Amino acid sequence: MNRSLILTNRLLSGAIAATILAGSLVTGAAGAALAAPPPSSGRSTTVVPDPFVERIGGADRFAVSAAISAHTFEPMVPVVYIASGEVFPDALSASAAAGAEGGVVLLTKRDAIPTPVATELRRLKPQRIVVLGGSDTVAPEVETALRAFSTMVDRIAGADRFAVSARVSASVFGSHRPVAYIASGSVYPDALSGSAAAGRLGGPVLLVGKDAIPTLVADELRRLAPAKIVVLGGVNTISETVKAELQTMGTTSRIDGVDRFAVSAAISAGVFPPGVPTVYVASGAGYADALSGGAAAIANAGPVLLVTADTVPGAVAAELDRLKPRRIVVLGGPSSISDSTMEKLRTYLRR
Repeated sequence: MNRSLILTNRLLSGAIAATILAGSLVTGAAGAALAAPPPSSGRSTTVVPDPFVERIGGADRFAVSAAISAHTFEPMVPVVYIASGEVFPDALSASAAAGAEGGVVLLTKRDAIPTPVATELRRLKPQRIVVLGGSDTVAPEVETALRAFSTMVDRIAGADRFAVSARVSASVFGSHRPVAYIASGSVYPDALSGSAAAGRLGGPVLLVGKDAIPTLVADELRRLAPAKIVVLGGVNTISETVKAELQTMGTTSRIDGVDRFAVSAAISAGVFPPGVPTVYVASGAGYADALSGGAAAIANAGPVLLVTADTVPGAVAAELDRLKPRRIVVLGGPSSISDSTMEKLRTYLRR
């Protein structure tokens, strides 16, 4: 596919995303506007857009989830993963799995499919839908309703978040993976950036406790036999005892830092080269926007970096300086990442 066609597809997808957001506004919620990339000149020659920063926002986390998908993916995707937007654990492993299959992550309420998500599912026409988690997080009625959008709807559930994590991995990844990323199942920030890195390298994200590796996760690691195991976060989230046990399963290293922002930057620095085309930026204070953003980042071969609402932390600023992307995609509305922070992000674009 030539670059002109790629750009045209992105513009069309951006228009669809804007339609979804407009629909949300009609219902009475105020969503952030979606800034589309610079338009094509209409010539037959290849058009490379100037560097730009854009925002994918929406009335709520569900509208943002749908808009991210619409901005990134064409209809007839092979798979859509449906995860709770009200709790984070099941979706943490979903992005790497979706990325391995060229698929999407969309968020739902427990008892109903939000209207923007239903609209996006209708557009996507997925070949398969996979519901993540048990009936306590996504009700059977929602699973039934999803059959209106695909003839194949499955559920991956388990006794807890760790079992779901292991089963997601087992359903997608073969053995002898190049890497397996290990993240806390109790807190979300490290896995948000880890998913994009895992997707680039072709490995899963698996969840553990602070002081123990659940049996199903240990079994899955032995099956995967990864070339390396990467622990995400410091000893306050995953102990040295767990790291030592992981070392018995394969070569193990840790990526940590003084805070979630430093960890985010270090994950990116270990995987993504300078000049990467696109960087996704999400709030480090909430999980929802980055859950769907991870699959989009994998599709565009870019990292997910975390910021605060009003600042670009120093470690992230240094990583953006190194990456020098042509495009930065801000996930979420101004309450998550302010307009002033968007302006700061423009200074890191490759000119």
